Amino acid sequence: MFPFASPSCWAKDYHGDPEYDTLYQQFITLNSQQQTDTTFYIVAENLGEYYKNHDDLRRYYSTQLNICLYDIEHNMPYKAVKRANEMLEEMEAGHTEAYEYVYIALANVYESRGNQRIARYYYEKAISTTDPKETTSTMNIELRMANLLAFANPEEAKKWNEKANQPDIIPSYKQAYYVIEGIIAYVMNDKQLFEETYKSYKEHHEQHPTIDNYGAVVLEIIDLAFQGKYEEALALLPNSSYDLNDVARYDMAILIYERMGKLDQALQSHRQRADLVDSLNSEILFNNMDEISAQVGVNKAMAEVSNARERTTRVFTILSIAIIITLILLVRNSRKNKKMLTEKNEQLHSALSMAEEGEKMKLEFVRSVSHEIRTPLNAINGFNDILNTPGIEISAEERRNLTDRINENVRAITNIVDEMLHVADKESNEFYPKLNTIHPNQFFSALLYEHRNKVKGAIELNYTTRVINRFEIVTNKDGLQKIMEQLIQNAIKFTSKGSITVHCELVDDDRQLQVSVTDTGRGISKEQRDKIFEGFYKADAFDQGIGLGLTVSKKIANKLGGDLILDESYDKGARFILALPV
Repeated sequence: MFPFASPSCWAKDYHGDPEYDTLYQQFITLNSQQQTDTTFYIVAENLGEYYKNHDDLRRYYSTQLNICLYDIEHNMPYKAVKRANEMLEEMEAGHTEAYEYVYIALANVYESRGNQRIARYYYEKAISTTDPKETTSTMNIELRMANLLAFANPEEAKKWNEKANQPDIIPSYKQAYYVIEGIIAYVMNDKQLFEETYKSYKEHHEQHPTIDNYGAVVLEIIDLAFQGKYEEALALLPNSSYDLNDVARYDMAILIYERMGKLDQALQSHRQRADLVDSLNSEILFNNMDEISAQVGVNKAMAEVSNARERTTRVFTILSIAIIITLILLVRNSRKNKKMLTEKNEQLHSALSMAEEGEKMKLEFVRSVSHEIRTPLNAINGFNDILNTPGIEISAEERRNLTDRINENVRAITNIVDEMLHVADKESNEFYPKLNTIHPNQFFSALLYEHRNKVKGAIELNYTTRVINRFEIVTNKDGLQKIMEQLIQNAIKFTSKGSITVHCELVDDDRQLQVSVTDTGRGISKEQRDKIFEGFYKADAFDQGIGLGLTVSKKIANKLGGDLILDESYDKGARFILALPV
């Protein structure tokens, strides 16, 4: 088990207090056990209360963090996320700045789920918010960053590992340093470095016999692999759960298979790793959504949120089936290519790269959905608390305002789910019959005008036309409005200055109505243009939304007999063109 976290600048020393010594020793003993023990939580909470009663909040939050790490290592990440949120709320309420503990907890959740990008983001946030005087805390984060990058980027991982290897490093952290250095040596195929590291690890353990056996199994596996005893190394790999999480064990297996030259097994392990990551991320998302929904209370929004969760579950079920089908197709394709032995290595690397890219997209989708749904749910929860907290007097106008904001957030959740269902669920794909007669000039200018209060800064909203006012077209009003709402909202979101222009004209001998939405925003790069209409694709993973708006809009345009395209000739921002048959 990776060494537990503790700050270095203790304000007080409690050793010698019988109550403290008992609690602390029980805490260390129970924390190092591989099996889950409910007694750990009782002892940890008592230890935390001890620190809190002595006004030692940094030790208190360090204990809370270690409970989070315990949950993660025992496959309960959703409990860790809940505790991290509770820590954050306590800090904000008490004006305590110890946010690095929250960031470390979240980073570990995502690392255990195979999402290296987001885990790294939180580790970097933890480092940036840690007090420079807290050298032991900094070492802990640096070691965790090195551990995160060991398989994917060993050169950078080695730099982080060396940062942590300071003269005042505590014994358990020094042990972790040797273990990570050993993994890095194997990934870099540096046998000499490994032998030196393994020798130092054993000597260190002899000098500090009271520390646990963290790293012993994984270093033994690497030692066997360097000796060419691959089968023995693989046989020992299932016993390394104390040293490596589930995802890292697959990383080790893939590497060993590659060294053996068994590329088929390496590819199979990579697919199994991808399936595992999908399963782990879906599990944490569903558990957190259930948890958040339960907090909303007896309110009209409760029914809406529950319904949204059920519909989201259906979407994920369908997405899981799609993923399985995709993987089956990949397997079939790989079998067809077995005859081309001279290109086998190149095919493997290509398949691995594609799998990694697909995995990244799926992880980003899970992260986006979790974030987009969690934000309005938290807002609903907060407004609901205000409405139902005894002793808080609010006026009728304020009550109406809060109710309106609750309903607004409920609609936001419903819109998110509707977007997913449009793409993922056949039964929910609406049919758009052409039942409405509209006058384009009045219709499009009114839509644009409705967004005037959503524009930030000095941005001009312009409507231009080459169509006479009495001209009319028969189409589906709801479908057309959904497309234009998406295009206008996107333009507003990505434009900070300049203008947004909706233009309408007839083309193709007056057989086609063409509506364009042009902005002077950040634009779309050449690399992104081919993917912009793909489901769940986002140019920036941290932008609001789940990457379905343009996908749904293009589908509706096709159902109306037209099309939605990106004008690639325009380079001063972005321009989307909607073409409809007259």
